[in-house]
Amino acid sequence: MTITFTTETIRLLTLFENVTNVPVRDCFINKDIIYYIVEEGKIGLAIGKNGSSIKNVEKAVGRRVKVFEYSSDPKKFVKNLIPQCKEVDMIDKDNKLTAEVKVNRNDRGFVIGRGGEKIKIYKEILKRVHNISDVQVK
Repeated sequence: MTITFTTETIRLLTLFENVTNVPVRDCFINKDIIYYIVEEGKIGLAIGKNGSSIKNVEKAVGRRVKVFEYSSDPKKFVKNLIPQCKEVDMIDKDNKLTAEVKVNRNDRGFVIGRGGEKIKIYKEILKRVHNISDVQVK
């Protein structure tokens, strides 16, 4: 999947990089939340001490911000997105990659989100970053 950035997305990406001094791999907006994917090993710098960098970015843009750490390994990247997952399997169905995520029964609702909102975000991120077409929570 080819990632295209709008003018607003480029502006937000540059602002984040200037405030945090952390390179961003991807950025997109969903409703009133901005999602950033930062380079591997840079999540601590992006968040800042006690979340100070994120708070500064949120003040500057006037929206909530969520940050996730990139990994070239799709399984590790899924674990970075969904910390509640115990196990991740990649399944190839008709040349489309699907991430099968195993979580505790008590965490399923939290991972999926109200009305499936969180799982939709996870699918969007995985499609953009690793071309994974679906996420199944088991």
